Amino acid sequence: MGKSPAENEEEKARESRRRLAIAIERDEVNELYSLIEEDENLVDHGSEGPLPNTALHDAADKGKTKVAMEIAILKPSFARKLNRGGHSPMHLALQKKHYGTVRAPMTLDPELVRVRGRGGITPLHFVAKEKGDSAKENVELLELLAEFLWDKSSIEDLTNQCETAVHVALKSHNLEAFKVLFGWLKRVNLTEILDWKDQDGNTVLHIAVLERQPEIINLLIGHVKVNVRNFEGLTALEIFQANPSGDQDLAKKLRDPTLSKNIRLSVFLRSPLTPYERIVFEFGFRDESVRNIVLIVAALITTATYQAMLTPPGGYWQDNSPNLPANSSGIPAGKPHRAGNIILSGAYLYAFTTLNSFVFLASIGTICMMAFPLLPHASPVYLSAVSVGFAYFATLTIEFTRSDDVAGIVITACFFSLLLVSLAAKWKAWSNHNRLLCGIDATGRRVGHFPKLKHGK
Repeated sequence: MGKSPAENEEEKARESRRRLAIAIERDEVNELYSLIEEDENLVDHGSEGPLPNTALHDAADKGKTKVAMEIAILKPSFARKLNRGGHSPMHLALQKKHYGTVRAPMTLDPELVRVRGRGGITPLHFVAKEKGDSAKENVELLELLAEFLWDKSSIEDLTNQCETAVHVALKSHNLEAFKVLFGWLKRVNLTEILDWKDQDGNTVLHIAVLERQPEIINLLIGHVKVNVRNFEGLTALEIFQANPSGDQDLAKKLRDPTLSKNIRLSVFLRSPLTPYERIVFEFGFRDESVRNIVLIVAALITTATYQAMLTPPGGYWQDNSPNLPANSSGIPAGKPHRAGNIILSGAYLYAFTTLNSFVFLASIGTICMMAFPLLPHASPVYLSAVSVGFAYFATLTIEFTRSDDVAGIVITACFFSLLLVSLAAKWKAWSNHNRLLCGIDATGRRVGHFPKLKHGK
């Protein structure tokens, strides 16, 4: 009795899948495309369900890099699919130590290192945890870890226990992997990740103390908050004291009295706005185009007033004259002067310099106000303001004639002191606000200080 059309079709499909399995086993790309020409839906077989084991899973599991790359090119979505075991193709390749196969799909999609598998484990978490059976294999894993970090945002990914890759490395006692992560975090200025908490509220410092890892503790001191409490209300020092190791040097570092006391995030949010926040919110320009216009106008005014100080009305004396000849009445024809002094004198001189200095100071202050939300990165702006202010007022003092020296010194001292006080007040407000932000005890789990002011956004 002959087979039905459905049975023939099923047998043909089984034969195609068998030949596909052979092509994958032999890593034969040409054979793969020959089969696809016969059945264009070949690589889709078995991929229909919610948790399929696709042809890419099979190729990655067997370390067949060439075929795996071709399938990933044809079907990019397969690289992100999880099978019934909760594994993506990259997870399978990592488990079987096919590191060449791991690297290949990353050339097509670097974000594959962020695919969460079973337990929320990403490939980055996997290599942070895994140790090689040999020195060569360990080097290979550390290189993979370093390569995975090229996707900077991958460090934000958490397991189902809210662990970062740094948590995973510490809990696995993978010291070398931790050093790679720690060095990278310092270089990209993301050491705040070290203060993120897992599901128990433990930061990496808590874990280092719990796991009795003094070398890690020494590395962390100076880069983490030592007063942070976990969800049991314990600081790293209190955990250390509960299980003393006798290392009093570590105990001293964990109780450093110079470090500010942390406050709860909810306490911070309930507190009044800091002076820094009030200045930014009330006087800052949120619209970037408006801020740019203000900066341009302020810079032009600064330039104009500085130039006016260099070329005052009437110009400068061109010669030295300590004693001018008297007129017919015996009264001196003018005041003694020296070359470079301003010819303008008396009330007109004082009015000109006072008004010009006031406008100069206002324009400098406006520029510093626009840079205020960008501290500490805007520190060069403040240094430049002090330098330009000093040059301006020093020039002003030099230009006054001897008879007007006292007035020049008074004007210079008043305005320059006002400039310094204004800049110092802004710096102090920012410093206090930053110290408060650094002391916030929160779970973290997002890159960027909370609550970071998005000025101008």
